[in-house]
Amino acid sequence: MRSTLVGLLLFFCATNVHCQSDLDAKVKQLETLKEQEKNLLSEIESLKLQSIQQSLKKVGYPVSPQPIEILEHSAMTIGFDCNYKMASWVFHVLTPDVSFGTVSRSNDFRVEDKSTCTSADETDYFVKTPNPDGTFGYDGFGFDRGHLAPSADFRWSARALSESYYYSNMTPQRAEFNRESWAELEFLLRTIVDNEKRTFYIMTGPILHENLPEVPRSVHKLKIPELHYKIIVDLSDDNPRGMAFVMPNKKCSERLSSYAISIDSLERLTGINFFPNLDNISELKVESMVDFTAWKTTKNTQDVEPLDALSLPKGQFNSQQASTKVGKTVSIIGKVVSTKFSSKAQATFLNLDQSFPNQIFTITIWQDGRRNFSYKPEEELKGKYIIVRGVVSLDKNGIATINVEHEKQIEIVDE
Repeated sequence: MRSTLVGLLLFFCATNVHCQSDLDAKVKQLETLKEQEKNLLSEIESLKLQSIQQSLKKVGYPVSPQPIEILEHSAMTIGFDCNYKMASWVFHVLTPDVSFGTVSRSNDFRVEDKSTCTSADETDYFVKTPNPDGTFGYDGFGFDRGHLAPSADFRWSARALSESYYYSNMTPQRAEFNRESWAELEFLLRTIVDNEKRTFYIMTGPILHENLPEVPRSVHKLKIPELHYKIIVDLSDDNPRGMAFVMPNKKCSERLSSYAISIDSLERLTGINFFPNLDNISELKVESMVDFTAWKTTKNTQDVEPLDALSLPKGQFNSQQASTKVGKTVSIIGKVVSTKFSSKAQATFLNLDQSFPNQIFTITIWQDGRRNFSYKPEEELKGKYIIVRGVVSLDKNGIATINVEHEKQIEIVDE
């Protein structure tokens, strides 16, 4: 629209010298403003990056039991283990800027240039050979170059995003882990930031030891981590808290909350003191406990995590466990967080713990079953914890479900 307007002005001003002069001046002024905006945005980015490095240093770098090199980049710091040629940990912050950042993947993978020892490179992941047509053929070794600090966490800064492609920020990750399970965790943390509109500290790394297998044909004999960890910490005065995740390097079938542990537990597992500068009181609040429900992990405020399976009475199972009980008659307990009544089918659908379209367990009450209810289940049961008993099956989308034929199959437990 703006270019059309400028074009019309040029047409009408073509025979008017004074008009043409004014137009040229305005166009030049606009170009100057654009250049000033570009320079100002660059200065703002630099100040943000400077602030991030200062905040990382203030919190304090982890203390590792083995020698590491500290590699400071624009928006992340890497604790690099020369023995394994990969990071022991990567420390960065996740800011609300990530919610509106627009920088795309750069894919400029490159060798770490800040380390005094050799880092991994592409020869540890694949063989690249030139084709006659100028393209390249790739013979992969079976593992992705998986990010530790994900590039998407830096999509507000082209400089920081590009630096996430150093091989020092990579580990050999199985495709189903890197592209699915690990990516799901990375997205979860960005969702928390987007929901809570505050800055969090993130620590990520592989759990390394000498007995790990090596990547076949890896030039530097890279080890294949069996486990990766990620930590999120809130050091605000009003709500200090922390949570760690430990996930196996494979497709992880459980809900992310199943992999959550305390930071203290992770420190015992790795031998690393992750936040050495915390005072005793803050350390107790942040590192000793884990409460997945304390974080805003979804925009749907009705959703809840499935009840702790270990705390349930014998014979009861949570909504996550339902999918493992297909073909069996069992009792499933959970909170009715979303309901739907289909007037066309005269059927009711109740979702426990996670609402549509992210449901993990559904109760279906068809028309014949509704006749055996003395109340409208979609109204009476919404927001309540219930126990439903019946045969578990999978619907066409692979979601665990129980078909209820009588209200006696459902027990309300939180009246």
